[in-house]
Amino acid sequence: MAHKENSLFKLAPEKVQWLMNRVLHPELIPTDDMGPRGVIGVIGPVGALEAMVFLLVGQFWYSDERHLEELLVFTDPECRKSNHTQAMLKWMKDQVQITGLPLLTGIMSNHRTEAKVKLYSRVLPKVGAFFFLAPKGSMAPSLVAASS
Repeated sequence: MAHKENSLFKLAPEKVQWLMNRVLHPELIPTDDMGPRGVIGVIGPVGALEAMVFLLVGQFWYSDERHLEELLVFTDPECRKSNHTQAMLKWMKDQVQITGLPLLTGIMSNHRTEAKVKLYSRVLPKVGAFFFLAPKGSMAPSLVAASS
């Protein structure tokens, strides 16, 4: 569902699973492996995910400084009238204090975009904006097609 609502590109399940395995089982990563690390926050009982957030420790190409990079914030449609999204945002802010790393998060969606921007703007400072253009004749992602 999260991919359907917010994706720009085709899903690569094996790539997602590889990254999820690294975050869920860091004890299996060799000590000399300098690959990505991250953390996942979830809400809901086992077997009934209601909301989740996936953060990765990243770096911009021009800097050695690390930051927390949000890959995914998702609340199940059945739980969107709850406070789960606000709880996920608070959890991300808490991770900034726990790790001492700044957070980079954003919204790439054409599904209730303005409401999401308003929610984020109430709790986080805004920096920049994103734009996307696909080549003519290409299979435009659903996200982009919805905005045309």
